[in-house]
Amino acid sequence: MRVTLINYDPDAHVQLIFTKHTRLGLTPALLEEIRTWPQERIDEELAYIAKTIRSSHEFTHYTFLIEGVSRAFTHQFVRTRTGSYAQQSMRVNDMSEFDFVYPDSSTDDEEVQWVLRTLLREIKLTYKALVQGGVPPEDARSILPTNIATNIVARFSLRHLADLLNSRLGGRTQGEYRRVAQAMLDAVLAVHPWAEQFIFRDHDRDYFAEIEAFAERHHGKDLAAKGELLKIVDAMRGVK
Repeated sequence: MRVTLINYDPDAHVQLIFTKHTRLGLTPALLEEIRTWPQERIDEELAYIAKTIRSSHEFTHYTFLIEGVSRAFTHQFVRTRTGSYAQQSMRVNDMSEFDFVYPDSSTDDEEVQWVLRTLLREIKLTYKALVQGGVPPEDARSILPTNIATNIVARFSLRHLADLLNSRLGGRTQGEYRRVAQAMLDAVLAVHPWAEQFIFRDHDRDYFAEIEAFAERHHGKDLAAKGELLKIVDAMRGVK
């Protein structure tokens, strides 16, 4: 899995401040004036904007290229309808040599790995036979596994990215989705460190991460106890 931030506005902070000031009066000159502000004033303004009405946060966007993830993940991912998506097609592409994203629960079990590899060989052979026999790829794809590897481009506003990350960085989220969400967060904070206060408005995420790590250490094998604790963490996060 690899997540790359392929497009963003380097002056997003200027745009955030500018759009937030629309209610006080908007002139083109204000945009250039903001660019001359000292860093201390910019930081203070961003801290204020991060805690107020979030409509202005929708003017800042981030576009990600997400590679080598499973279609099981993207089926969940695109349910966030506030994003925009472009995904690799299986309808027109020949998927004979597809890659497979092994589920986390299979990586330490050699017997499970063997079963999966055996099944995948059969699926590939069957798919090739169908295509070579004249079946169009759009029909032959029906036998492909849900965890076939795919690539997807996704675009979110800062506001909706914050919603996604706050709901998907928790311990109850399936591992692959959680890793993608963390990589998206890391990519954004690498270019816009100030964005953290917009994403985590009401708490320091590290405290929640510590609770989740505790749940894994002490209740990793007791799924009921672990799940109960993680539900409380999600409730504290405001996840619904």
